Amino acid sequence: MFWKLFLSLALFLSLVQLNFSQIVETNKVEINKKDEISAELRKESVAFLRETSLEVNSLRTLENRISFSAELASLMWFNDEKEARTMFQTVINDFRQLLTEYDAQLTSLGVAPEMADVYSTDTSSKTQITRKFFKAISVRQQIAKAIAEHDPQLAFEFFTDTATAISNPTFRKQIEGNDIYFETRLLNAIAEKNVDTALKLGRKTLAKGFNYELISLLKKVYEKDEEKGASFAEDIVSKLKSDSSKPDGFYYLSRILNTGTENLDAIKGKPNKRPMFSEQSLRDLAELLTQEILKREDAEGSEISSYLADIERFLPARAAQIRQKFDIKKKKVNINPNGISPSQPEPPPPPMPVPPSASAKLSEDDKKKLAEGLQNLDTKKLTEDERKKVVEESRKIITEIVDRDQKLLALSALALRIAKLGDKEFATEIMKDAQNLVNLQPKNYREYIEIWMLISGYAQVDAEKAFPILETTIFRLNDTISAFVKVGEFIDVSGDMIDDGEIQVGSFGGEMTRGMLGSLGASDSTVKNLATADFTRTKSLTNKFERQEVRILAKMLILRAVLAEKSEVKEEF
Repeated sequence: MFWKLFLSLALFLSLVQLNFSQIVETNKVEINKKDEISAELRKESVAFLRETSLEVNSLRTLENRISFSAELASLMWFNDEKEARTMFQTVINDFRQLLTEYDAQLTSLGVAPEMADVYSTDTSSKTQITRKFFKAISVRQQIAKAIAEHDPQLAFEFFTDTATAISNPTFRKQIEGNDIYFETRLLNAIAEKNVDTALKLGRKTLAKGFNYELISLLKKVYEKDEEKGASFAEDIVSKLKSDSSKPDGFYYLSRILNTGTENLDAIKGKPNKRPMFSEQSLRDLAELLTQEILKREDAEGSEISSYLADIERFLPARAAQIRQKFDIKKKKVNINPNGISPSQPEPPPPPMPVPPSASAKLSEDDKKKLAEGLQNLDTKKLTEDERKKVVEESRKIITEIVDRDQKLLALSALALRIAKLGDKEFATEIMKDAQNLVNLQPKNYREYIEIWMLISGYAQVDAEKAFPILETTIFRLNDTISAFVKVGEFIDVSGDMIDDGEIQVGSFGGEMTRGMLGSLGASDSTVKNLATADFTRTKSLTNKFERQEVRILAKMLILRAVLAEKSEVKEEF
């Protein structure tokens, strides 16, 4: 059952994606930079965002409303921070309400943590609500990421506060244990803007126990303020000395000691720079690591030897003790007359050259000529005759391409170069050659791909020609989507993908849905070209989709392409 649903959903999402995403190969034709949009287009887009937000509020499932509202708030931030904060607060309140409802249902059904199995094929109420609960916990992190792009502290507060909505103490402890690493990454983002706040929250996190991510926070704080970084480093050493040994103590002790030694090496010869760790703290760390190593009875000498350099630097006697216990000798490199270590095997002979396949689409020489020709049209000042010659040679080479997809891409690339030279009529003529390769009444997946490639080409050369093709394709997609929903409702008895008759197209649709929707970002250049050419017509196309949740998804893609900007937050999640 699951695999049937998986395949059905994959087909559906792929077809939706084809109409609003740029396939990877198309990006090789032309990479559009995120140019500044006109004031008029921005104004229209923000108004469209507000309209879309109202439509989102009418969706049936709270899960879809939360997913879409979070991204709308993120996009609004670039244009009206105050309004965006209000929108994010609504998302936070709605999510807390949803989590509270799930928690209450888990409690009423008597679901204990040890009973939770999100991968179970059981369709009982307990299994379904457990699956929804843990899916919400995952989405909680996605929402925090969206908020953190603009206000990491608000994201941290949301992330930690929503954990308190879980009433079951065992569940809460389990969730908080998993949260600690993501919390620390949020602290790194906070440190970019406010070291004092990050340090205050970081110390609270450290009080719960040391975790590996705190090393990156330490580096960030030290980078911003050496004195505060050194103070935090001492706090970490004190915590490590007071905590009892943990299973992963060996690993994180070695990493933090190495961080200290790298810092010492980096500031060597800079007397005005304060080291991250004091000499005594580094000796203490070396001693703690030594104790962990000596506890191990089953460790291999080869495993231990990589940590000896840092220990020997501060505690040479303890390093000697480790060598003796694990019978580790100092390495000597003996080189034989041929320049090869005795323990090193002879290098393998070079591989035999493989002749090019007889079925290759183009010879390497033709590929080179085509690439150079397109490049010359972009960069060289050619005479009219020289330009015509390059175009003729390029068209001749393209006609020899067997693969239809590659031929479409090549024709689109050539048309774009010609359009840039100011000859739109000739560029459109070349795009007609591309159109003749495509079935405008697609019946299968490949034909949908080819239509999208054609639309992408027209969007850069003559957007007016792209709109009617896209509109016709959407009408055909409506039938496919309708069929998917009927099959999905029949198969998806657990309501994972279709809930209350509504496709879960947002973050609550699961990992596969999030992954596929994440790839829709590749559509930005094509959608932005269409929106810039005719925003009214572009947004009206979204209303051609029959299902509300799919219409909103299409609107989100337009808004993302036009309004999204690069976040100032450097931390990557």
